[in-house]
Amino acid sequence: MYSPNFTISNELLGKVAEIESLRTQVDSSYILPEREIEMRYRASVEATHSSTSIEGNPLNLKQVEKVLIEGKELTRHQYAEIEVKNYKKALDFIEKRKTNKTGITHNDILTIHKLVSDHLLPKVKVGALRKNPIYIADQNDVTVYEGPAVDILEQEIDGLLEWLKASDKVHPVIAAGILHYQFVSIHPLADGNGRTTRLLTTLYLGLRDYDMRSSLVLESYYSVDKQAYYDSLSLAKNYKNRKIAKLDTWLDYFVSGFLSSAKVLAIEVSALSGLAVGLDKTKITKSESDILSYAKQFGSISLTESMEILVGISKRTVQRRLMKLVNDGYLEIEGDARNTKYTWKNK
Repeated sequence: MYSPNFTISNELLGKVAEIESLRTQVDSSYILPEREIEMRYRASVEATHSSTSIEGNPLNLKQVEKVLIEGKELTRHQYAEIEVKNYKKALDFIEKRKTNKTGITHNDILTIHKLVSDHLLPKVKVGALRKNPIYIADQNDVTVYEGPAVDILEQEIDGLLEWLKASDKVHPVIAAGILHYQFVSIHPLADGNGRTTRLLTTLYLGLRDYDMRSSLVLESYYSVDKQAYYDSLSLAKNYKNRKIAKLDTWLDYFVSGFLSSAKVLAIEVSALSGLAVGLDKTKITKSESDILSYAKQFGSISLTESMEILVGISKRTVQRRLMKLVNDGYLEIEGDARNTKYTWKNK
């Protein structure tokens, strides 16, 4: 099993404590459901833009939104457009996958990579581990990192996943940072390792209920200063040494970025919460908001999907909540019997 080398300083603990406070503030604030859905969507657009821009995608935020909402062709940026659409599809997969609280699996990794690299890589490389050695070079074509040999990729991933399963006593933010570092160090894919790593980090935080209303965007912090991001990850020039390197520098960078992103989100949530002052705060519960967000994101939601989201709630209670959202004008029923779907109703 993978054994990360790190220590937790008092300064790092202080940042984690501040994150905890912000998380409580964000999760407990009341926001009108329409505004929360918009907030979540804006977060997904921003994450898509920031993460792909780290890898050199030239589309700006408005162009990314245009591609995702309108689906219009940007012929001069065809590759960039596909890359953006793929990333959003991977985020949509994560939104569904995180309702199942089982740990990250090999299949999750390959599924995310397949979504990210579809139509961008040869089919044999899509959703598959690399078959060749990998060397990362700088602008002067000097090798700055050598990944592990092909024949140990699976065992290194297994070791990381085993550690994640056993790390329930490690704070989610620290564990997410370690996942981010170790997976990108393994570099198990022919291309798209950075995007896949950032998506896996998002999935892990969602599984640990630490994605702050599905609206936390870490990617923007990295994209502001890409060199600082890469430098923080570059703790050694080959995998053997990077695997045993002291992670304190990287974790300080990662936790600082998390804290910065959480502060930005807390300000937005505070503003949106202010819009709901004086309104009936019992109208929409958090679980009902989760149902609505899912229906908005994917067009509709079924009873089965609702029960997967609202783990531990009885079927009859979930049915009542769906009907309440129908009666309140948020959803409308399509189909009948086993084919019943609850679709988002524009308000």
